[in-house]
Amino acid sequence: METSTKLSTKNFWAIAINSTVTFVLSYLFVYYINHFLKIMMAAVFGYPTNFTYNKINYFIESYRWTMDAVTLIYLSGPILLFVLGILSLVYYASMSDEEGRIKVFFIWFTLHAFNFVFSSLMIGNIFTFGVGHVFNWLYLNDTMKMIIALIGFFGLLLSAILVTKPIASSAVSYFNGLDESNTPFFITSQIIVPFILGSLIILLYFYPFASYQDEYSWIVLGVLLLIVSGRINSMEPVHFDMEERSVGVSWVTLIFTIIVVLGIRFGLVTARSFSF
Repeated sequence: METSTKLSTKNFWAIAINSTVTFVLSYLFVYYINHFLKIMMAAVFGYPTNFTYNKINYFIESYRWTMDAVTLIYLSGPILLFVLGILSLVYYASMSDEEGRIKVFFIWFTLHAFNFVFSSLMIGNIFTFGVGHVFNWLYLNDTMKMIIALIGFFGLLLSAILVTKPIASSAVSYFNGLDESNTPFFITSQIIVPFILGSLIILLYFYPFASYQDEYSWIVLGVLLLIVSGRINSMEPVHFDMEERSVGVSWVTLIFTIIVVLGIRFGLVTARSFSF
C-alpha cells in the first residue's frame, strides 16, 4: 500500500508541531478546569482564596475545614474531568474519519483528563496531595488506600487500551493508511516527539513552582504512550482512502495556543483575590 505523504523531515516536524500544540493546549484546559473549579467550590463554603497561574491559597483557620468541604473542593475537579474525558473521546470517535487536524486536541484532552484522574488516585495516595487530602479526611485504612491505588493503576491501563485505535485513526489527517513503512514515522511524529516537547513546554510554563502532579504524572503518561505506541505498531495495516494528503503546520492553532499560554502565564503571575 502506497501513501501520498512523503516521509520527509519537513513533514515530520509539521506533524510533530501540530500534535505538540494540541498536546499543550489540551493540558492547560484540563489543568485550569480543575484549578478554577476548586476556587468555585471554595466559594460555596465561603472560603476566601487567592490564586495565581499555578497555586491556590485558602485564607481560613484550620478548624473551619470540614470533610464535606475537602471532599467537594478536591473531588469535584477529577469527577468533572473524568466525565469530560469520556465525552471528548465520544466526540472524537464521531469525527474520527474526518481529516481535520484540530480533532487531535480531543484525544489529547481525553488522555490528559484520564491521566489526571487515575494518576491522582495513585500519586495522591502516596504524597497525600490533591485527592489524597480526601483519603486522609475519610480516615481510610491502608487496605482501602491500596484498593484505590489499584483502581487508579487499572484505570490507566484501560485508558491506554481505549485511546489506541483513536490515536491510530488520527493518521487519516496525513496518510492514506498505516503500514510497516510509515507507522514508525507516524508514532514518532504524532506521539513520542509531542510528548517530549509538550512536557518540556509545560514544565517550563510552571517553572519554578511545578506541583507534584506536574512533576510525577509525566512519568505515568510516558508509560501510557509507550503502551499505546507498542499497540499501534503491532496493529494490522489500515487503509483509509486514496485521496491526496497535504502536510503543513496549522498556524491558526499554533498562534492561538501561544496567545493562550502567554496570556494565562503572565496574566496570572500576580496573585488575585477571589472570595465570596
